[in-house]
Amino acid sequence: MSLALALDAAPDAAADAAARRAAMEADAAAAERRLAAERARLLADPGFMQIRDRYFLWRMAEQGAIWGAGAWLALGTGILPLQILGAVLIGAVYARNLEFAHECMHFIAFRSRRVNRVVGTALAMTLLTNFEEWRVSHARHHVDVRDEGFAYQPAAIRNWWLLWRNLLALDHFRAALGKCVAAVRGRMPVRSRSERRVRDGFRLMAACLAGGVAFDLLTGQPVFLWLWFLPLIPAAIFNFHIQLPEHFGCVMDNGSALINSRTITTSRFLSWFVNGNNFHASHHWLANAPIRQLARIDAVIHADLAHTEPSYAGFFGRYYREVFRNIRAPKGAA
Repeated sequence: MSLALALDAAPDAAADAAARRAAMEADAAAAERRLAAERARLLADPGFMQIRDRYFLWRMAEQGAIWGAGAWLALGTGILPLQILGAVLIGAVYARNLEFAHECMHFIAFRSRRVNRVVGTALAMTLLTNFEEWRVSHARHHVDVRDEGFAYQPAAIRNWWLLWRNLLALDHFRAALGKCVAAVRGRMPVRSRSERRVRDGFRLMAACLAGGVAFDLLTGQPVFLWLWFLPLIPAAIFNFHIQLPEHFGCVMDNGSALINSRTITTSRFLSWFVNGNNFHASHHWLANAPIRQLARIDAVIHADLAHTEPSYAGFFGRYYREVFRNIRAPKGAA
């Protein structure tokens, strides 16, 4: 193609993309009007919106059993490959903990708001996430999905270092440790009850981290190392792959969940593992619905969703092909 033809084609491509987007937004607006009655019907169903404490406690029992198995492998076998497997299992628990903490921040895990806060704080802390800080940013996220409290900026990945920096959430961990120091030294603003809760959360996190390190140093036993520090590596990688598909490549400057969020069709096991996060469009469409109801919501809205995937493998296959293409691209290439 000659340069003149290429220059002519660029405006045409931009115009086509704008037309496709306009059509997508018009379809979403029409679908939202049509689905309004379905949303009202679901909200009016007391059984549908009912919060079941026992259901969430059962999920916590599952988490505890997996964590216990990982802890035994890591500390009780003395066989390095099994210890690594144990750390991976614990890391999976910590990554899933954020999905359960997410329920707590919507106050749909337990009927008691206080219990949601206490349990959510404990769950989020395992991945060095401040529950109260995340809760505030997450409320903004549901107004504007571009406001991400745990962002990865995947489009900026141009080399192997940036890929691993994102996979391991190094920026998140560095920021969390910095905020722990600021909170302990009294350099974190406290102008409201919410900010005081955030500060206290980082102080609690700092105390737990310091206590874990001190325990290992004083006893000579690598308990903190195997039960918290090393599991953060697989936990970050698991969490990256759980959260990335939620809005990646969607129309994020539009308020309709039908086009700004994604749903992935997957196995019952993977849906269990991500705690229903594969139905992320359903969650944004009806944010205060219990997580166990997301599949039912998907049955209502799936036909009108703009971003659906037949599998996680398909989504990440395309994602990593693009990432590897970016990494292999000549330096300075557009």
